[in-house]
Amino acid sequence: MSESHSTVPNSHKVQSAALLSLGQATISRRGALGALAVVAGGVMVPWAAAPATADTRTSQSRSQIVTAMPDAHGAEEDRLQISLCNTNLQSTGFYLPAGTALTVTVKAMTAPNAVLVVGAPDADARPEFKKPREYALKKGKNVITDAGGGVIYYKVMGTSGYVNATLDAVAQPMPYFVYGRTSELEFQRQLDERPTPFVELVSSHATVTVERASALRYRSENHSDLMFTFEDLISIEDVTSGYDGSSPLHARQAHPYHLVGYPSAIANVGAYATHGHTSYPPPIQDRLLTVEGLRMRGWGVYHELGHQHQQVTYKPTSLTEVTVNIYSLAVNASFAKKYGQQPRLHVPDGTTGLTPWESAVPMIGSEGVVYGTTFDGMERLVMFEQLRLGFKNFWPTMHKIIREERPPKGDYWDEAYRLRNFVVWASKAAKADLSDFFLKWGFAVDDDARAQIAAAGLVPPSSDPTLIRDEAQLMLAKQIQAQKSLAARSQFDEAGAQ
Repeated sequence: MSESHSTVPNSHKVQSAALLSLGQATISRRGALGALAVVAGGVMVPWAAAPATADTRTSQSRSQIVTAMPDAHGAEEDRLQISLCNTNLQSTGFYLPAGTALTVTVKAMTAPNAVLVVGAPDADARPEFKKPREYALKKGKNVITDAGGGVIYYKVMGTSGYVNATLDAVAQPMPYFVYGRTSELEFQRQLDERPTPFVELVSSHATVTVERASALRYRSENHSDLMFTFEDLISIEDVTSGYDGSSPLHARQAHPYHLVGYPSAIANVGAYATHGHTSYPPPIQDRLLTVEGLRMRGWGVYHELGHQHQQVTYKPTSLTEVTVNIYSLAVNASFAKKYGQQPRLHVPDGTTGLTPWESAVPMIGSEGVVYGTTFDGMERLVMFEQLRLGFKNFWPTMHKIIREERPPKGDYWDEAYRLRNFVVWASKAAKADLSDFFLKWGFAVDDDARAQIAAAGLVPPSSDPTLIRDEAQLMLAKQIQAQKSLAARSQFDEAGAQ
């Protein structure tokens, strides 16, 4: 089977021999790595990423010029060598009522093709309308009636060209917050005056689509701060991926990330990522729609967006829910400094009292160590941190050389191949033979891996990376905990004085 996430297998059910050699330990203590399934769907908003300072009375126009963009599921996915793509949808800010004839007048079209899309992916509780519906556009008048109704998007793909189109009065303006243009006062007016079932918040690199009820539940938030935080965390994950703009190959994704509010709770699932979007059910939408939730408790959001940064070549199915946290950890580390979010790998386990660093380190290099069974879900991440700390710009370099060298992706089920790739390409990124490092962590390092590393002229590092400790984050974690304890004591004393 070739790599395909449209019908992606459940990686938690893989029973190949290679996986058995890696280990199949379930994620137990500290194992909430964010939500779970990786399974099938935004908007380039060219406005400045700066908060509005006054009531601008922003109102989206019915006439819009939509520039063609490269196919996220084709050209961009291939350029970046990623596993899950961003969206091809470009937001309009309008909603189409069900069963209503909409006239779309295309005044000019120089792009190869253009499509009107109705419905945000996975946003509708009705099963028959979970998937967006597409309607091809031609120059002149296009009359479109959609049985389900939904948020209206354009999808215009190509290397050049544009579409100049106008939606008639049937299209209803939604509450629509544009970061840097819409004031909070104006957005609150829109929430009161525009009764559409969905609301959108957009910035240069994020589109957030949620049900009206969810938007109203958290309407008291500062939405400029919220969208600033999305821009910030996406930028952190992009930097981790080596999207530094040093060449067109390493440019940021052309499309934004589409975060969609799932309409109901999902049994045994907190959230998920797929092609085109990530989804978040109501029980955890406070992490999506509140500033405090996104900045302090947003690991699940960072995790799901991380799935849309993961590269395929060194992502065996057994590590899908592990390597994704390269990006979560990067956001966590940054937000620990900015907002006091607790560094995840320095949080003591409720049962053992040990942090992942404290419990993982003594097992490195121990007899019979196997990465997938010896270490739990959070302990495995310590290995990634040792690589980050031990080798300058390790993760950005890893991503960039994969884009430049384009090693074969291999078969989706070929665990041995992709695990070998992780060892080989990590060594190339570090410019050092990391065979012993991975052996101590319980990876299988076969003759093929050794031969490829030797052929690259790599030699072992001057010091053992398994001896690296995260002293800076440990000190920060202690400071944050001390501040929390002091604040709690202060509140206790105030309560006692009343």
